[in-house]
Amino acid sequence: MKKGRIAVFAVMAAVTIGVAVFLIVKLAGGIRYKSSFAATMCVESSRSKSAKLDFGSMKGTKVLKMKHDGSDNAYIEYSGKIGSGKLTVYYDDDGTKKELFSLSAGERADSVSEPLKKKGAVYIIIETDGKCTDGNFDFKIKKQ
Repeated sequence: MKKGRIAVFAVMAAVTIGVAVFLIVKLAGGIRYKSSFAATMCVESSRSKSAKLDFGSMKGTKVLKMKHDGSDNAYIEYSGKIGSGKLTVYYDDDGTKKELFSLSAGERADSVSEPLKKKGAVYIIIETDGKCTDGNFDFKIKKQ
């Protein structure tokens, strides 16, 4: 009987340790930014070097992720517009969140970012200030 109890205890301890290690790795590692938003008629399209977002209405924070291959003189080419509301778009290519552009009702943005700094993930963070409507955004990583 004692061997059976010891085996059960060992299995439970191994499972508990495994779950704890998994949670520590998950929480410490991968997620730098988190989406938290409510939207209607929201369509997202993401590829390694491009991302698009269209919505009828949105409130909150939406994060898009692209990948920079490390090539020199690469930048983000972007365009965006909203029908109503106010929002700010940020990007992070090196661990630092930087403003890309801000929009208010009826405004449009078309330009490029500063050159990207590091190879790897490039995050686009769209943060609304209240409810925004009729949004259309397009981001592409390009080389000069």
